[in-house]
This record gives sequence, C-alpha cells and structure tokens, in this order.
Amino acid sequence: MMKTVNLIRLCCMLSIGLLMYSCAEDGPDYVDELDVVYTNYNDDFDFGTTTTYSLPDNVIKVDDETFPLDDGDEPDFIDDEYGDVILSSIASNMDERGWQRVDKDSNPDVIILPAAMSTLNLYYYYDWGYWGWWYPGYFPGWGWWYPGYYPPFITGYRSGTVVLQMTHPDGIGLDDNIPVIWTASINGLFEGSTTSIQERIRNTVDQAFTQSPYLTK
Repeated sequence: MMKTVNLIRLCCMLSIGLLMYSCAEDGPDYVDELDVVYTNYNDDFDFGTTTTYSLPDNVIKVDDETFPLDDGDEPDFIDDEYGDVILSSIASNMDERGWQRVDKDSNPDVIILPAAMSTLNLYYYYDWGYWGWWYPGYFPGWGWWYPGYYPPFITGYRSGTVVLQMTHPDGIGLDDNIPVIWTASINGLFEGSTTSIQERIRNTVDQAFTQSPYLTK
C-alpha cells in the first residue's frame, strides 16, 4: 500500500509545531529547526523506466498579486542567489542517482518544476497556468493530476516554502492532464542570512531526495 500522508494532518502537525515553538520560553535555537520536508509519489509508477530529466532555468515565484496566473503568461522568478542553489541542488541529486539531464525539447522522461512562495498565508493549489508558458508541447486547456495520492494543498505555510513537482509528459491522458509522479514541499526556507538560507536549501533538497529512495537508479 502506498505510504501517503494525510495533508490535513500534515498541515495540523506543522501548525502545532510552529505554535509550540512560538509558545516556548526561548523559541527555537536556530531557524533551521523549523524546516519541514514533505514528499509523496505515485507508487504505481515504474521509475525504473525513466532515465532522463529536464529543469527550467529559473524558479517561479508565487504570490498574492499573481495568483492565479493568466494562462500562458510568464510568471515572476525568485532571485538567482536562491534559485540557482535550488536548481543546482535538484540537478546534483538527480545526477548522483543515475539520471541524465537533457533539454526540455529533447523528449525528457520527466520534467521537474520548482516554485517558491513569497507570501505568509497564501492558500495555494499548484495551478497549471504557472508553467504553460514553458512546458514543451503545451496546449491551452492542459492541466495536471496526482495519480494515487493527494496533491500539495498548502495553507498557512511560512514565506519561502519551496514546492518541487516531477511530471511525466508522456503520461498525458485523454483529459489533457499530465501526471505529477513525485512532489516535495519544503516549509519556510527564506528566513535568515543569505548564507544560511543557501545552506538550508541544499540540506532540505538533499533530504527530499534522501527520503525518496525510489528515485535512485
């Protein structure tokens, strides 16, 4: 049976955890003590049949002003000092696990889409419109779905939460929805100094892959 996490319970756990920290006499000693990494996947998908992946050149920014994005419009991006670390961390983890990176127009087996939130209390369902401008072969009306597990509904996460989604473009169905076969949510990264944020990005992205052994070839 697929190991899923009830997202309502997950959000409650996160909220209770943050409340406990805020009510503690001294609070957490370090910001990274508040970092939480959540991953989930379609356990019916055979990751052994996939070897190539593609990544965009930027990490999109989701905020109240642009949510939802009009279909086909290009979104805003987070600063390169953080976006480059997210992208390089994803790439190094994929490469270390036996994947080969290719251009998005070279028919990759999977495409990983990274996004970051720049708001404190955004209710966020990862809308397809944020990637319609970039995704290869995109046609208006496409969407995506999460086969066999809950999608990353997020509410009340702290500013800077990073969401990674691994899509399988060849799996598009008759309903024009592309399956998301793996997803990771990293809670509230963008707090603290630039150096500490970059280090925590590397550590938490590494953790997302460490707790996803099925991605290793």
